[in-house]
Amino acid sequence: MKTFVIAASMLLTVAAQQNNTQHACWKKSHPRGVGKPLDACAPGLVKDAALCYVPCQANYTGDGPVCWENCPPGWHNTGATCMIPEKIISANNTACPWYDECGLTFAKGCSTCPPNEGYHNDGCTCRRPMKSFAKKSYGRGVGKPMVCKPDEQEQGALCYKLCPNGSIGDGPVCWDPCPATNPVHCAGTMCGVPGFDCSEEVKNDLGDLLKDIVACSTPDNLKACLDDIAKTAKTFAMDGICPGP
Repeated sequence: MKTFVIAASMLLTVAAQQNNTQHACWKKSHPRGVGKPLDACAPGLVKDAALCYVPCQANYTGDGPVCWENCPPGWHNTGATCMIPEKIISANNTACPWYDECGLTFAKGCSTCPPNEGYHNDGCTCRRPMKSFAKKSYGRGVGKPMVCKPDEQEQGALCYKLCPNGSIGDGPVCWDPCPATNPVHCAGTMCGVPGFDCSEEVKNDLGDLLKDIVACSTPDNLKACLDDIAKTAKTFAMDGICPGP
């Protein structure tokens, strides 16, 4: 069957070159690459996960629809709170006598802790208790879907490069506009002359051509089938690729 289709295509091209009616021509097309997922935000919005949100105000960080207060330097971020964990260090007991090294009995107060750092003197050690506070937060609205970049076109939830020179994008292909000689848009990929009845002519001629190709099922009737294909092709009157607009 592949041989018959190739032969029919060749005859169709030859017939089109010989036919002077030039009813229709194929639009020029240009590939523009595979579509990519939407990955940009509209101006004034920032991306968070797979959505776009209004930016948070200064000293706040966004997490979905909520802006959370940033923790001060040295504090640990635990989500909804800021925390400084408990810390225990050895006390400075260089001033303590040998018989009361931690200053707990006869020489109370001889051990010391770093000043102004919140430590409690336990004698042999200095202990700073855990501190925490709840972070402030506010809502920033529902996230909006992502969009294509300014130099891209969105089609079918994918982003494609913009088509050049007035071409019309359809998925991964850019189609040139119809020229002045064939201004009638036909079947998406063709251009016809004024008065060209696209739906009827294409349906009838291509239908007849398909029947002729299917009929060529055995080598016995190959010559007769090719003759029928050639006759049908002449009536189709395709003029190859359209000229520039």
